[in-house]
Amino acid sequence: MKKTNFLIGFFVLSIGFFSCSLKQKNSNLNAEKCECTLNSTANDSVSLEQQELDYFYSLMAYAVVYKDWQNNAMEKSSRGYNIGSVLVDNDKYVVNWARNSVNSTMNGTQHGEVRLMQSYLDSMQSFSLKGFSIYSTLEPCAMCAGMMKLTEVYRTVYGQTDPAYGKALERLQLESGSCCTNGYSSYPRPVISDKSPDPLSLEIDSTYTQYKGKYIVNFLTTPEAEKLFKKASEMFQQYNKAKYVENQKYIDSAHKFYNFVVTPIK
Repeated sequence: MKKTNFLIGFFVLSIGFFSCSLKQKNSNLNAEKCECTLNSTANDSVSLEQQELDYFYSLMAYAVVYKDWQNNAMEKSSRGYNIGSVLVDNDKYVVNWARNSVNSTMNGTQHGEVRLMQSYLDSMQSFSLKGFSIYSTLEPCAMCAGMMKLTEVYRTVYGQTDPAYGKALERLQLESGSCCTNGYSSYPRPVISDKSPDPLSLEIDSTYTQYKGKYIVNFLTTPEAEKLFKKASEMFQQYNKAKYVENQKYIDSAHKFYNFVVTPIK
């Protein structure tokens, strides 16, 4: 009996010691996580002229999507999701556009940004997008962010914030090697990631916070979302006079380019 009591006591003490040790280990791990740094790629010196183009091109991305608005996100009855983007070259001209087409292609990789990059590289027989910028209606996911890095995209400007799949470029820039035993250096080829300065993007964010559904792609088929995309499209089409004279040629060119954006066959 004494031997049994001794073994039980030893077992209890062992559990207590292990628990304290585990708590201490986890505490150290949390401290390590707090010390990890973000190799920031944010650009704090965007010129006023560039801010105007960011505003204008972000509106254009919304307009491209609205031109082929999907009333649902069902696989068998839609192109895909109401997400799209435009590509701007290193001379600041729009050179390509694309929309999400995961349903019509039955291919879950066919996000707007992926299609944007692949189609341009294929058409130009080019290896990279060094110096190019992408304006997307929704914050890029990890897949699109990874392709942006591999193709050397310079910068992306996104409209709506994605609480679930966003901050992918920032996560790829996380540097944990200096503080964690098994940490990593930040991923090569940093891409600047900026929130669009246009007020519609903030309004879409605000409207989405009030949405009671589960998925962001379903929100993007609601009448509320459609109304905001329509508003952005109208703002883009009415934006004909540049605030800064050096931007007028880019604005004129973008409007001409937009006329060639494909509309669906009804």
